[in-house]
Amino acid sequence: MEPFVTYRGKAALLDWSDVNTDLIIPARYLKRVERTGYGPLLFADKRYEPGGAPSPDDPEHHGQEAADFPLNRPEAQGATILVVGKNFGCGSSREHAVWAVAQAGYRVVVAPGKGEGFADIFEGNAFNNGLLPIELADAEWNQIASAVRLGADATIDLQATTITVHKADGSDATFPFDVPEENRQRLLQGLDFIAETLLEDAAIRRYEKTAPAWAGASS
Repeated sequence: MEPFVTYRGKAALLDWSDVNTDLIIPARYLKRVERTGYGPLLFADKRYEPGGAPSPDDPEHHGQEAADFPLNRPEAQGATILVVGKNFGCGSSREHAVWAVAQAGYRVVVAPGKGEGFADIFEGNAFNNGLLPIELADAEWNQIASAVRLGADATIDLQATTITVHKADGSDATFPFDVPEENRQRLLQGLDFIAETLLEDAAIRRYEKTAPAWAGASS
């Protein structure tokens, strides 16, 4: 997993509230056994014209994109920071939703409402897959959303836990955000839970060499 320290990218706005995981990645795609190839499937039922969504077995081939879908608009092209509405990622616990967002090229997702911007499981899955979820107070989120509507980049400094929006008029605005320290440290080091555990590989091997063998239940 790539470490996340400081990141600057173009921002796009999808200001829909209560976006559930079936909208993010429709259930028919969950039969895929791979963990890759989900980027083209993100918002498949909204992103493409009716009948144009990719098949689960061939995600790279699709029909015409829907011109009225916010992330298909010219100003959203090339964006790697996604500004979303409240309660993003609600619904089922499928980790595929985070895979789809990340594999579509987004590194950061910014939502309004501290403690209510993201569904808890989506937020946890995001941290463990290198996708940074940021929750801001409504007033701060509104300032960022307004700037993004006019075209804006943003810089996220995970060391300082700040997000700075670079507005089209050349001015900047910086906002602090909170992130659990254990998740911040994993992202800074580029570690998921498994990689973090493997940092203790030597100690685990020492223990395994001295641990008594399990004899099983006696008859």
